[in-house]
Amino acid sequence: MRVFKQIFTLLLALALLLPLAPAVRAAESGTDAGEGADGLNDPRFAGKSWEELMDEFLAEHRAAPESVACGWCNTVTGEERYHNGDQYMVSGSMYKVPMNMIFTEKVHKGEIGWDTFIGGYRYEYCLHATIVDSNNDVARGMWDYLGGYQPYRHILAPYMGEDPDTVAEKFYENNFSTPRQMIYSLKLLATESERFPKLIDTMLQAEPNKYFRERPHDYDIAQKYGYWPDPNSWHVALNDCAIIYTEEPICIVIFIDSVNEQASRELLKDYCDLMIAYTEYSTAARREAERIAAEEAAIAALATPTPAPEETAAPAPEGTSAPGVPPLPGGSETASSSVFGDVILPLFLALLVALAAALFLFGALRRARRGKLNLPWALAAILLTAAALWLCILPQREASSAAASSAAAESIREGEPQQTVTAFFDALKAGDYQEACSHLSGVSTLGLERRPSGEDAAALWDALKDSWDYKLYGECCETPSGAVQQLLFSTLDFEAMRAAVKEKTESNVERLAAELSPDEIYDGDGAYLDSFTQRAYREALDEVLAHTADYGDLTGLNIRLEYAGDQWLIVPDSALYSALTGGALKGKGA
Repeated sequence: MRVFKQIFTLLLALALLLPLAPAVRAAESGTDAGEGADGLNDPRFAGKSWEELMDEFLAEHRAAPESVACGWCNTVTGEERYHNGDQYMVSGSMYKVPMNMIFTEKVHKGEIGWDTFIGGYRYEYCLHATIVDSNNDVARGMWDYLGGYQPYRHILAPYMGEDPDTVAEKFYENNFSTPRQMIYSLKLLATESERFPKLIDTMLQAEPNKYFRERPHDYDIAQKYGYWPDPNSWHVALNDCAIIYTEEPICIVIFIDSVNEQASRELLKDYCDLMIAYTEYSTAARREAERIAAEEAAIAALATPTPAPEETAAPAPEGTSAPGVPPLPGGSETASSSVFGDVILPLFLALLVALAAALFLFGALRRARRGKLNLPWALAAILLTAAALWLCILPQREASSAAASSAAAESIREGEPQQTVTAFFDALKAGDYQEACSHLSGVSTLGLERRPSGEDAAALWDALKDSWDYKLYGECCETPSGAVQQLLFSTLDFEAMRAAVKEKTESNVERLAAELSPDEIYDGDGAYLDSFTQRAYREALDEVLAHTADYGDLTGLNIRLEYAGDQWLIVPDSALYSALTGGALKGKGA
């Protein structure tokens, strides 16, 4: 009977350890766990050098390489390309562009006015007559005003990138120039147009259906042709130069010396088409390279994410797709060690304590039955029994936490946090801010719902929203407080846009001041009219908004999530707000 009671008591003590089983099962289940840009495949340009491109182009037109000289320049990047770039050829009337740069800059500096008589005509008429009508008599009067042909060429040289004292003698011999000299003039005119008021506008009126503009194009072309039939031979010089307002404006020029004028005209028109297509291709290729570089930089920045204050991110083991973020649990040595320390060891200790409690309890009962109850034995039995109960209850609580953690981990593996992130950003792009806020923790509004009332602010706001885009990077990873999903977010850099608008406004003020009459610029006190400064600002803003691709910003974000109420919610932070506002709103720590 005594042995039966001892065995029965021991079984009761062991029964106290049964609640540990769920914790073991929970821990075990936890451990079981480039696109190409459009147009980049154009066979005319893909994988070819400029020299190969020109060789093929001239061969298709059966043009002798030495009979053609040409140039191309991207005014945004400064890239220049030439075929026979330093070969002097007859300019024809193309010289009237740099010649008018001399005079329009004099107007800009206040040395002459639009009504100043040049060769018997008001200069404003001379500008139109030489650029639009290509009047040679008026042009002669203009260079005579400068002291004659040789002094005029001496003054002209710096506008063509040459030192008048060291330039080749060929430059003074007659109306000769090179592609490089003409590109220099066009680039100077395009990039510093405020120095040469009205000249580009006048070039936009020249020969609307001939030369580079004979075929329809999607871009404005400010051109000046050159034509000179050699009276002593059958040769004809057929040239054209232009500023073409592609997305990134370009300057092009071509000189053709041929006995077949009709073939030359076709070559000239085809050259214009080819250079526009080449610009579109090279711009797309460069932007694709910049996009890839920006994405790589954003990814590199994600390699050292800043953890939330309550978190300390563990170093990512080899094979983790999102660098710097703790991995999902599953099969690692660290996870196995955690199971031993958190479950097996407490179970073993609880078993020992329970056995000791049972032994002390047996001793106390035996002594009590004999009427010799020993107080220390009784207290020891009670304390050891309580310790056994505590060791059993604690793993039970940990088991519940482990079960919840296991549910969250399973949810992560099934991609639910990624679905939350995708739903949030898709709602943002669609302008459904109520839906977007439903995926945020502790936030009822983003402050983005109301469109600004001012016209300029509204235009900037619309451009910002249109720029939003995102791309998930890597897998969602578990953290001590929830999960982290990394992504690459595209927006606009408002600071860069502000700086550009300011710079362009100042440039516009200078340009418009040279083009407009005083009563359109100043009030009675000699201050700028509001209408004048507003025009300068608005034109600058319109130009910036027309080229928002130049102000794109790609940033890497660590989107933090918490698991609450059986769903994942995004925990917004200052980095997210800063990205959504193009850097205009920076919270603490941003």
